[in-house]
Amino acid sequence: MQHSSAPLELFHRACRRLLERGTDFTDTVVDRIRADVPYYADPVLAPPDVRRSVGTGVRHGLEAGMEPERIVDVERYTRELGVRRAEQGRPLDEVLHAFRVAGSGVWSGLVGVVEREGLGDVSQLVHVAELVWKSNDRDAVLVADAYRQAAEGVASRHTERVRLILAALLETRDDAAFARDAAAVLDLPLDGRYAVAVVATPPYGREPRSAPEVPGIRILRHAAAELDVLVAHLGDLPLDALAAGLRAGAGVRIGISPVVQGLDGLARARDMAALALRTCRAGGEVVRLDARLPDGLLVSRPDLAAELAHQVLRPLYDLEPADRETLLATVGVWIEQGGSAAQAARRMFCHRNTVLNRLRRVEQITGLSLTRPRDLLRLTLALDAHRLLGPAAALLGSQHSRSRPAL
Repeated sequence: MQHSSAPLELFHRACRRLLERGTDFTDTVVDRIRADVPYYADPVLAPPDVRRSVGTGVRHGLEAGMEPERIVDVERYTRELGVRRAEQGRPLDEVLHAFRVAGSGVWSGLVGVVEREGLGDVSQLVHVAELVWKSNDRDAVLVADAYRQAAEGVASRHTERVRLILAALLETRDDAAFARDAAAVLDLPLDGRYAVAVVATPPYGREPRSAPEVPGIRILRHAAAELDVLVAHLGDLPLDALAAGLRAGAGVRIGISPVVQGLDGLARARDMAALALRTCRAGGEVVRLDARLPDGLLVSRPDLAAELAHQVLRPLYDLEPADRETLLATVGVWIEQGGSAAQAARRMFCHRNTVLNRLRRVEQITGLSLTRPRDLLRLTLALDAHRLLGPAAALLGSQHSRSRPAL
């Protein structure tokens, strides 16, 4: 029986025959995609629904080839495919490559079935080729547009999810189940080595902030009011690498926690970083708490620190301000120089005996002996409290302590 060789009629017959082949033809197209697109040949990377999506797409395309009004099914499906691949996180280039290979596979199938089954003059299909390829290009554009729109939404939702999870980790303690879920979302090891840095910037001239880049260390940033909280996954690197990689500009202060093991330690690390920040003496400092543990102890209980400063230093406030500051400065330099009067004298541009005389006056006024370890410890801590909390600590220590609410 001689079939009509009209291009559209031949095209329709070929579409019908391929539809009758069903899953066999779908398998042919899938095999071609896997052969031409390495990403889709990888069982780990390839979307798990490739065969189903190819089968549905081929069916809609062939049906629309016979009944043009069914093009709406093709458009709806291609948009759904673009959205699904974006939500799965598949690379758009690979998706479009597979989509165009599938279109090529369908065209090869049409030509092949005409030749094998003698449906007509295969050369007549050239007259519908432009229509077929234009449709394929249009559908690829629809896939790409839907993918990009969905990807923007996915990225936005993921960013917000990461923000909320990071905020919760920095507040939540001893919740192993939550930490496991957070590790999966943040793509961080549950039991990795972490540190937290708290960054305080001046309120003026604030610029858009982002997580700093430190080689070998992944850093996530969480903005909290006037502070930035940086969560650093150290891997095998020492804490020194993080401290050296952070830069404190003019007026900026940075406090860094000790290393903690595991995501469930981030809340404690944040507290320790905040404590380190409170020990900063001036803008431009990057401070590690493990290098200032005595200061950390003092600022963690300012009421007790103020009481200590009051008990030890209050008698010095009966002196003239200039005299008092000279004595306090001398003791501080002497302690920094390891108890060497000679080195302290060189630092202060005075005679060694002058330093010794000033130290004796401090002993007489405070009732402490600088040769007794416990007395020297009390004086050292009192001086640190005076430096951290200001002169009011020595003058108002008792009042400060009494005003603290009972817990």
